[in-house]
Amino acid sequence: MRNNDIQRLENKMKTFGVEVLNDHEILLYILNQWYPVEIAQLKAQLFWRQYSDLRQLQKLSTLENQLFLDKETDIMQFQVMCEFVRRIFKRPDLVLGQVCSSKKIGEVMVAKIGCLKQEVLYGVFLDTKNQIIHQAELFKGTLNQATVHPREICQCALYYSAARFILVHNHPSGIVTPSQHDLDFTQRMSKVGELIGINLLDHIIVGDHSYFSMREEQILR
Repeated sequence: MRNNDIQRLENKMKTFGVEVLNDHEILLYILNQWYPVEIAQLKAQLFWRQYSDLRQLQKLSTLENQLFLDKETDIMQFQVMCEFVRRIFKRPDLVLGQVCSSKKIGEVMVAKIGCLKQEVLYGVFLDTKNQIIHQAELFKGTLNQATVHPREICQCALYYSAARFILVHNHPSGIVTPSQHDLDFTQRMSKVGELIGINLLDHIIVGDHSYFSMREEQILR
C-alpha cells in the first residue's frame, strides 16, 4: 500500500501533470524510488537544510551523495539520472566559423555563465562575414573595476584581426537590466571600436534564465 503522501503526489501528477510538482515534492518522489517514504522524507530534509536549489544535485560528490543514497549502485543510478537531465538541457557552445545572432549568443551564454556567482566579461570576435573567429574570457570581477580597460579588449580584437566584436557579461543577481555603468561602458567601447575600425556589434547581459541585448533594445545601433 502506498504512503498517503506519495499517493497524493501521484494523484496530483495524474490530474495536473508532473510540472505542477514543486522542487521538494520532486526530490521526495525520486528518493522514494530507493527508500521507504519515511526515510526518503528524512533524506530530503537533510538536502534542503544544506542547499536551496535542485541544481546542486548535479554538483554533489560521491561522498555527499552517500548522505542520500546508501548503496554504490544507487549512487551511480542517481548520478546517471542527473547526467541524463543535464544533457537534455545542455545548449551547444559557440563554434568557430559559425554565424551567430545576438539571440543565439545570448542563449548560449545564459547556459555558460548565467549561473556564475562572480561577474565575468567575455569577448566574441567576428570576421567581415560575422563568423566567429575567437571567443575568450577577458575579465573576472565587476565591470566598474579599473581592470576593465578598452585597451586590452581592443588589443585582443586586433590580434585576431576581427572586423567587429560582441561583449557579454553576467549579472550574478540574475537581473539583466543594464546599470548606468553598463550603459556608459557600452558607449565607451562603441566609440573606441569606431576609432580603431572594429565595431562593437552588441553588448549582451545574461542572468541565470534570460539575457538583455543592447542591439535588440536599440541602445546600440
